[in-house]
Amino acid sequence: MNERQEKIISFLDQKKDWVKGKDIALVMHVTTRTIRSDIETINNQMEDGWIESSYQMGYRLHIEKKALTQTHTNGIPQTPKERCDYILKKLLSVRESHISELCEQVCASIYTVEQDLKTIRTRMLPDDGLGSVIGTKCYDNKGPKIMIATHADEVGFFVRDIDENGFLKLTPVGSWWSHMLLGHNFTVVTQQGKEIKGFIGSMATHGLPQEIRSKTVDINDVYLDLGVASRQEALDLGIQIGDMVAPDTELRRMNNPKYIAGKALDNRVSCAVGLYILERLKNKSHAPLSFAATAQEEPGLRGARTATDVMHPDLAFAIDTTLAGDTPMNKNCNRLGGGVVLSMIDSNTIASRPLIRYVENVCKRVGIPFQYAVFADGGTDSGNIHKSFEGIVNMTLSIPIRYMHTNQSVIHEDDVEACVDLLTAIIEEMDEATFETLIS
Repeated sequence: MNERQEKIISFLDQKKDWVKGKDIALVMHVTTRTIRSDIETINNQMEDGWIESSYQMGYRLHIEKKALTQTHTNGIPQTPKERCDYILKKLLSVRESHISELCEQVCASIYTVEQDLKTIRTRMLPDDGLGSVIGTKCYDNKGPKIMIATHADEVGFFVRDIDENGFLKLTPVGSWWSHMLLGHNFTVVTQQGKEIKGFIGSMATHGLPQEIRSKTVDINDVYLDLGVASRQEALDLGIQIGDMVAPDTELRRMNNPKYIAGKALDNRVSCAVGLYILERLKNKSHAPLSFAATAQEEPGLRGARTATDVMHPDLAFAIDTTLAGDTPMNKNCNRLGGGVVLSMIDSNTIASRPLIRYVENVCKRVGIPFQYAVFADGGTDSGNIHKSFEGIVNMTLSIPIRYMHTNQSVIHEDDVEACVDLLTAIIEEMDEATFETLIS
């Protein structure tokens, strides 16, 4: 195992708890606090750190620094490896002690990313109004403005109704297949930040007629069983209509430890990629770079549009996950461990052909494994990015994933590493002359 592989393993290992976050697509204005907090906390502990504090939707940042100082000497990550470990640990964590008070209200992702951005001396831009967190590096340098967009929301549900027996009727946020829901654990996050456990109920299987067995449950019939006797008991727990409901799953390494399983890997693994890239670029000069952990991608690519309006880039990459076809029930050209995926087309975007050719050449020249996705379905933040202003040179780079939008999706470490290597190489070499070849 080489040094780079060891770093990525440590990077993901330390970040594994972040997927416990209970933030879902339509409420990113609350969950942005997690990213913001981590960046500010670390920055305040670093002697050479600097950042403009950011506030969103009236939430002020209350940072508990004591626990952080117990992690590293003087509270400062000392070596590049420690800094990488810390970034990933924070990105995938919702119950780290120094942000636990904030997580009492709703859990982590965007707030975590913003704190990590401050660690690596990333200057924050004003929020976009939807809850996306936006940071820049070397933004006063000459050269084409490069944007990296990684959505931080996950699929989930809202509480639509509470029936007389205390069962919660749910409305989906993002795309679900009800076949993958029955019997799985979920958590309700109340408006007071209390987390209430439950699971998706189903019909009893014994004696079930074949015509019922052969069908999936209508998504609008899905309900959460809290183990209470009445509507009043559910109300007494603090649950209200409109509360968020998110998968309750532990991230874990599988029998081959390069395979990582858990919820919300679509798309928080890509947030990890973006932060790892910025960490690699620390103390390096390059073309102007902006990074956005965007909100509300799952219900309609919304944060991508508003974040792009804030950044107005010349060149943009959306980082996301894409369907792997290496299981008995899914067959396509992508497989876990095959490298970063160059997405050619989806339902919202046709990638820039000159940009695809350029990215291919970088992969071949640097020795980065890559594969292609040519899917007419699905979409990423690129769907709104490339249509902004007069049109932006854009494409999506993806990490293959099994069982997307379920409680148990699976990714491979090597694909994460390949994506980081590729974007780092592109950013380091991008200049006006290179960009001209993409638009001429």
